[in-house]
Amino acid sequence: MKMAAAPRNPVVAGRMRRARHHARGFTLVEAVISAGLLGFLAVTATFFWVNNFRLVSTVNSDSAAIADGRAVLERLEREIREVKYAGAAYCITSMTATRLTFNKTSGSTIVTTCGGATPDGTKNDMLVDVQLSGTNLNLTYSGTLASPATSKALTSYASAFAIRYLDSAYAVTASASTVRFVELTLTVRPTGGQATQTRAVVALRNE
Repeated sequence: MKMAAAPRNPVVAGRMRRARHHARGFTLVEAVISAGLLGFLAVTATFFWVNNFRLVSTVNSDSAAIADGRAVLERLEREIREVKYAGAAYCITSMTATRLTFNKTSGSTIVTTCGGATPDGTKNDMLVDVQLSGTNLNLTYSGTLASPATSKALTSYASAFAIRYLDSAYAVTASASTVRFVELTLTVRPTGGQATQTRAVVALRNE
């Protein structure tokens, strides 16, 4: 005698169907879609990583250029403040838009006359030359008291350097007897970086 099958529980049947579905694994279509999504996420992440790396490198380069420009101008400010004053005029032998040459006292003894372009030590001074040559901004000491003469490139990334000479009313002057301020503008551009400009105004001493 054949027995009737027990009625099926729909909840149990649904669970069994889901279990059999999961047991089958991924289909080819699902695998292809998953691989495509992973590839897209990898490419996107790489793109953002490369862009962020370039941004950080650019910011660091620009910051270094700004710091370099400031350090150079601070050094030049210290030198220019020491320009020798001879009572009626400063001991400046050359004052152009890209070059400044002057005498400064060597030591503590002050002689109120200028040693000129070739100081021999009798005026107790030396010659200081600030000049742009190509991309090098050079600082040079010469004269008997500067022996041996030295020249140093304060920076090798100078793309522009300009000097303005101002009188007591901040008007441009070309006379060593009326100049009271020297304005320096330096543009530094490292390899692969952006140009950054730094400006400083130096007040000359009259003693």
